[in-house]
Amino acid sequence: MFRYLLLFLLLSSCGTQQMMVNYPSGTTPLYSLEPAPQKILLLNHFNISAQKYRDNKEELFREMIDSLLQESAQRIQSTTGIPAVALKGVTYSASADTVLQLLQQHGATHAIAVSDFVIEFVQTRVDVTKESNGSKSREAFYDIRAALGYNLYSTKGRLRTDDVVRQQFHSSRNVASGLLAAGPNVVVQRRDAYRILFENVHEYLNRFFPGQKTLYRPVFTGKGFEATAAALKRGDYEAALIESMKLIKATDAKTAAMAHYNCAVFFERKNQPAEAKKYLEASLQLAPLAQARNMMMDY
Repeated sequence: MFRYLLLFLLLSSCGTQQMMVNYPSGTTPLYSLEPAPQKILLLNHFNISAQKYRDNKEELFREMIDSLLQESAQRIQSTTGIPAVALKGVTYSASADTVLQLLQQHGATHAIAVSDFVIEFVQTRVDVTKESNGSKSREAFYDIRAALGYNLYSTKGRLRTDDVVRQQFHSSRNVASGLLAAGPNVVVQRRDAYRILFENVHEYLNRFFPGQKTLYRPVFTGKGFEATAAALKRGDYEAALIESMKLIKATDAKTAAMAHYNCAVFFERKNQPAEAKKYLEASLQLAPLAQARNMMMDY
């Protein structure tokens, strides 16, 4: 998400006109599970009641964890065909012996357990503005943050522990005292809480199972690329590729680099990574575009 924020800032500050496109992209697991799982249990070891939340927040978090377990089971089963079962509620004992008993009881070989669960709003800064009448106004900015811990088990015991944190800008509000300002309410903002929760768990699952992520890429649409911009506005990505392709031999090296980069984005969108990388490398040989360097991080 931090990289996408950098892209947004780049789009905002750069004099060259650009448009942002987004599309799904398949992910490759970072780690392999050997031997391969035959059946997976999804568990919760985090005791919500012990946190002493207000009733409505405790109820929401219980529902969110149950939804997380169910979402994980569906994701694993749909992408791998491996049977996965969500055991809703809380399994208070996180001992390897207890997990082993559950694995035996359900005929499973692996288990994933939620060990820590935090969904909150974090104040990131307070801007103070002096008004013309001499008074000061304060605007507080808040991120929404999901910090979860996961334990992975097999019949041999706990294999690894992972912490996944996702934090994104959410909103701002005028406050009388920025340092003491209360942030947004998680219960009221439950839709955003669920969204970042699912982003968190899918980021974790991507470490072990095939999945998808959404890529955000800027495309050059300024001077010389008007035809590319027009094609994008009508949703014709094939035409946008053709129009950018016409400029890859431009005499101006930067224009040619921008055209190669655009082509790389469009080939990536067509799920042709080898072709995308070829154009991306050609772009970087012509000019060190920040957009191309950022994209190359995925290759």
